[in-house]
Amino acid sequence: MMMNDHQTSARHQKPSAAATTRTSTGGLPTPRRTLLRLLRVWSLAVVVFGFGLALTYAWFSWLLNEEQKRWMLWMHVVALPFVGGVCVVALPRRWYRPIHDALSRWTAGGPVDRSECLMVYERALRLPWDVARSAFVAAAIAYAVGIAVVYVGAHLPFIEIVKTLPAIPLVGGMQGAFCYFGTARALQPVLSWCSIQLRHPRPLFRASLEAKFLGTVCVLAIAAVCLLQPAAYKLGQIITERYMGDRALTQLRAAAVRLSFVTRPAERLMVLQDAALGSQGYVFESNVADGSIISAHPRGYRHVAEERFRESDLSRWDREGVWVDRVGQHRVVAFVRSMNPPHLFTSVAFPSDFALPLQQFVRFSWVVAFEVLGIVILLGRYYTRGVTSPLAELTDAARKIAEYGDLSQHVPVATNDELSDVARSFNHMVEELQASKTELEEYTKRLERSTQELSAVNQEMEDVLRVVSHDLRAPLINIQGFSTRLAPVIQDAVDTLQRAQSRCADQALSEHITALRQELQSRCAESLRFISKSVEKMDALLASLLAVSRVGRRADPPQPHDLDAIVDDALATVQHQLKEAAIQVIRHPLPAQVPCRRNEINQVFANLVSNAVNYMGATGIRFIEIGGRDTEGGVECFVRDTGIGIALEDQERVFQMFTRLQAVDVPGEGVGLSYVRKILRAHGGRIWVVSQRGQGSTFYFTLPRHQQRTAEG
Repeated sequence: MMMNDHQTSARHQKPSAAATTRTSTGGLPTPRRTLLRLLRVWSLAVVVFGFGLALTYAWFSWLLNEEQKRWMLWMHVVALPFVGGVCVVALPRRWYRPIHDALSRWTAGGPVDRSECLMVYERALRLPWDVARSAFVAAAIAYAVGIAVVYVGAHLPFIEIVKTLPAIPLVGGMQGAFCYFGTARALQPVLSWCSIQLRHPRPLFRASLEAKFLGTVCVLAIAAVCLLQPAAYKLGQIITERYMGDRALTQLRAAAVRLSFVTRPAERLMVLQDAALGSQGYVFESNVADGSIISAHPRGYRHVAEERFRESDLSRWDREGVWVDRVGQHRVVAFVRSMNPPHLFTSVAFPSDFALPLQQFVRFSWVVAFEVLGIVILLGRYYTRGVTSPLAELTDAARKIAEYGDLSQHVPVATNDELSDVARSFNHMVEELQASKTELEEYTKRLERSTQELSAVNQEMEDVLRVVSHDLRAPLINIQGFSTRLAPVIQDAVDTLQRAQSRCADQALSEHITALRQELQSRCAESLRFISKSVEKMDALLASLLAVSRVGRRADPPQPHDLDAIVDDALATVQHQLKEAAIQVIRHPLPAQVPCRRNEINQVFANLVSNAVNYMGATGIRFIEIGGRDTEGGVECFVRDTGIGIALEDQERVFQMFTRLQAVDVPGEGVGLSYVRKILRAHGGRIWVVSQRGQGSTFYFTLPRHQQRTAEG
């Protein structure tokens, strides 16, 4: 009787194998730890580069009034966290999510799928580059938002905004480099584990060590130039402003003294004009009480408020002082206060009138900066060549050894650093490989000689076995024939004795003839039956030995066959036994187009099913299950029964010739499983059993998709 897949109980089902494997998760970093390391890197990038450098650059480059301070505070508290949080934290977190989900499944004990492992490996390689680009874009977006804020909302002059252009390569480049190396470092354990699982993962894209090092050097050099150049400009600007402030205050003091003796408006105006500093500078007189401008103002202002001085600076007006206004128009403001009358003399000077030396200094500093940048790049290139050239030689030598087996490679030791240690270790490894190769070649030659001798001995043994088996069959046939001929002769003798008894008048002689006839009839018939059974058993044994000796020696090569059709033929030979033993057969789909010799694999299934029937025992649940699946290099089939089982210590012995372990009345010679193993070895497969005494047995065997003749034995 046969059943389909859905009719069997779940406890007897063999789980089908997919493209997943149960792999040890030893060394796999936990998803929580990996995520925390990544968030730490990304948060540091936002705080250090989004707030630290940007805030320092903006706050100390300008002297802001109250309105502009509010806008700047809004930009750093609202805009920067939002842009940085989205581009440097939220988006990378979303890109990392598939990696995190896979790590969570694996650490929970889930199967490791190769395609999923490859996905994690490639995403972990790509993520540092994506985060670096996103960080640079975040700097550009934040800069654009900052321009809109300070230009539109705070009315900051565009020239002052241009001064902050270096913030893009400074913040963006350094933030991108930091995010790249930090993310790569955080994902290093994940990459290492996936690389071990994949064995030989293909590179996603090539990024040479030289390109990485030069790129990092260039980013840092450009960032340094972008940072130092504004600092140098700031230094020159401060010197110019200090000079202008001192000079403006000196001239304003002198003008205040002179004006205390001058009363005519025209003369007072001339004194104020003489105190002005530079071609654009001017001096005016105002009333301290109400802030109204008393003297003629070159711009027509009537009140001090129109000058848009900062309230914090106006509150400090006491006797005299100087401050620099970098908001709006860049100007140096000096003031002197007279007590009688309570007037305020204010001098406004513009650094642009004295900017020629500063511009020359800036041009010179730019030239020096670019020269330093070029020198740094040149030195970095030669330094990286000094590092990558030995590594390239080492890589080339390793590639030749791996691809061509050329152990004559020798890496030159041209430095006295860690690279030289690597080269020496590599050369020592090559020498050890050469010695091992020589020893292996000698061992291989000895093994080949031993194999040839063993093959010759096996050939002789098989020839002897074949000849002996063949020659022994002739005497057996003769014995069988003579025993068959003896039966009628004995019967004739019995009939003759019976006729003689009927004609004999002597009672004693008649009794003697009767005893002789009965003895001849019983003992001779029993002896003939024993001879016949022994001859049949010996003939079956010789047939099995001949079958074993012929395995693998046939000329017909393996051909693609459907295993389901082979099982149909095998079950047809034991169908009567299955019905008599009331055994059900559960069949699962078997692989198709498997290269094999049909008759031999038919014998494999027939022997395994016949053994399952013979050793079923008196169990209540009586079924035989047959199934199989495709594996990476071939197919794996199984025959499972609910019989008496095999003890663990006997599971290897059952495949030895003439071995019968069970003390039950089962016909056989103990050759079947040895015959099966030899067939499968000749096909390049193998067979094993999983069983427990009293719980049935499962015989597994494999067949390769690409046939390769293996050594017999």
